[in-house]
Amino acid sequence: MPDPRFFAATGPISVTQAAALVGADGAFSAEGEIANVASLADDALGDAAVYCADQAACGLLAGRAFGLCLTARGLAPSIKGSGPVIEIDLPKRAFAMLAARLHCSLEETEPDAAGERRIASSAEIHPSATIGAGAEIGADARIGPHCHIGRGVIIGEGARLEANVAATHAVVGRHVSVLAGARIGQAGFGFVESDDGLMRVPQLGRVIIGDGVEIGANTTIDRGALDDTVIGEGTKIDNLVQIGHNVRIGRYCVIAAQAGLSGSCVVGDRVMMGGQVGVADHISIGDGVRLMAQAGVSRNVPSGEIWGGSPARPVDNYLREAAVLARLARKK
Repeated sequence: MPDPRFFAATGPISVTQAAALVGADGAFSAEGEIANVASLADDALGDAAVYCADQAACGLLAGRAFGLCLTARGLAPSIKGSGPVIEIDLPKRAFAMLAARLHCSLEETEPDAAGERRIASSAEIHPSATIGAGAEIGADARIGPHCHIGRGVIIGEGARLEANVAATHAVVGRHVSVLAGARIGQAGFGFVESDDGLMRVPQLGRVIIGDGVEIGANTTIDRGALDDTVIGEGTKIDNLVQIGHNVRIGRYCVIAAQAGLSGSCVVGDRVMMGGQVGVADHISIGDGVRLMAQAGVSRNVPSGEIWGGSPARPVDNYLREAAVLARLARKK
């Protein structure tokens, strides 16, 4: 369920109203109300709308009660949980429509609302910085010139945010360092096709930043769509890095400048990425992996391996292929 510090609930609505909103076929009718949208990973789904894109996702509802499930045509028999199911041509679009109806971002709809702010007496806040309602600033934290701390954001003890940092929809740990111009918690890049072109999928997750993380200048970290974007303890991120929504980065990783991680990637602990590495969406990178500069990662990387090239492959293969090509070029 979206964090109420950052998102307001605009429901509930009845299941029948939800069905009408998404354009369900026929006179769909069922008991109950829908109060929120949720990820399949959430514990309580009794009053939530969920979305199943394939049979694997349907299996996650086995034996569980849910408020409403939206799924593709033909998949309803695969859902063994308890609750109404709507089969629809574009279930992701339908889910986005319900999400927009049931939730809104407080930062985006009421950015200037009045409310209590909890700021430690030892924190240093530059006069030009803005602090949103409900925000918490820990002891000895420092907020630099022209920073914006959004509604409900938590900044941990000893954190340092340099000039022009914007942080929204985020929980920032202790002794985190964020260099100038970084953007944390903006909406992720999520769209679905609609009759009018492309429709934005509401981004209802957060950014969770562990203790001791360093974030470089002009780096951007998108908040999650439903699940959170997570940066693990002690990880160091260089300048001009893009981290997409729902990405989960482990502990003590190092990510060099101009790297880009697409949505829903999972990165293990102590991973090192060279400059301009690109990682496709939903890729898993194991613990201790090393990715050479400009590697283009389009498949999962097992723990402990070193990969390079684009498309990326194990370094021995990459270097052998490069040597063969060099010899062929010299002969020619």
